[in-house]
Amino acid sequence: MIVKCIVSGINANGEPDFYFVKVNCTQKQYDNELHYRAAKNAADDEGYESFIAFDENDSAGKAILDKFEWDSASTVIA
Repeated sequence: MIVKCIVSGINANGEPDFYFVKVNCTQKQYDNELHYRAAKNAADDEGYESFIAFDENDSAGKAILDKFEWDSASTVIA
């Protein structure tokens, strides 16, 4: 399954920012919240200092979901 995730953090320029990524994970990985770890790791790999990750099913994720063009987001594997 593909889960849309958003990571809140500080980007490489020292600015507060969001990092958008799709995580390919199993239902078990999702249930164990491993998709959050994968999203934060991807953000860290891109130079972010990640704080918190949320997904499309969280209330914060639902509020931000339509603010980003998801076709341009990378996909990582949990």
